[in-house]
Amino acid sequence: MSLDPLQHDSEDSRADDEVFSLYAQEEAVIRRAEGMIEQLDMVSDGVKTLADAYRIGYRETVRLVRISDRMQLELHQANRILSAQAEDLKQLNDALRKEIKRRERLEHELRRIASIDALTGVHTRRYVLELAEYEQRRLMRHGKGFVVFMMDLDHFKRINDQFGHAAGDQLLQDFGQLLRSSLRKSDIAGRFGGEEFLALLPETDLGTAEAVAERLCEQTRAFRSPWKETHLRMTVSIGLAEVGGEEPLERAISRADQALYEAKSAGRDRVVTYSPAPAR
Repeated sequence: MSLDPLQHDSEDSRADDEVFSLYAQEEAVIRRAEGMIEQLDMVSDGVKTLADAYRIGYRETVRLVRISDRMQLELHQANRILSAQAEDLKQLNDALRKEIKRRERLEHELRRIASIDALTGVHTRRYVLELAEYEQRRLMRHGKGFVVFMMDLDHFKRINDQFGHAAGDQLLQDFGQLLRSSLRKSDIAGRFGGEEFLALLPETDLGTAEAVAERLCEQTRAFRSPWKETHLRMTVSIGLAEVGGEEPLERAISRADQALYEAKSAGRDRVVTYSPAPAR
């Protein structure tokens, strides 16, 4: 059987085409495989980069956490120290407040002791003179004066000798109460020494002052102080002097004392107002 040459060439051509097509397919597959490998390499590089970044981030996070923990610990320690210091300061402030209050009470008590005669309840001599000078300056600014009382309990030594000093102290205490009750709140009364008392009546005319002094004499004369099985009696002599202008307080007290001496010389238990001796 003979073959047709043309047919043979055609078959060879088809065989070559089939081989070329197969090669092309394999080439395409290989290229796709290479592309996929390249992509896998890129993914691998990305994963490696991501892993490296994660490791770096993790180490930084761990470092920051450790720093944070250390800072937290230091903050807790600082807070404990501050809390302890705050408590110490609070206790110190409480102690200071108590000390300030104690000193204020002590100062008040010292001022009271310095200004109030413990036995009679009237002012001490020093304090009454300080008040009198202040009052005189105040009244001088307004062109006003005041009246000075000098008072002395009559025969006081006789009471001490007959009944004892405790009885004399009781009479001094009783007279202090009588004196305070006879004066206004604006008046100033003090114990001048022993059984002698001083009072200053601001913005008071002489007539009103004499009426106050007479009433005090009457109340003292009528008073009876219970003492053991008896009642003690007392009377008071009072000298008055009116003060005006810029006359020194000592001079006014001296004039009231002269009037007191006259009251005692005239028989005691009376009021005498100072009047200057007539000119010769």
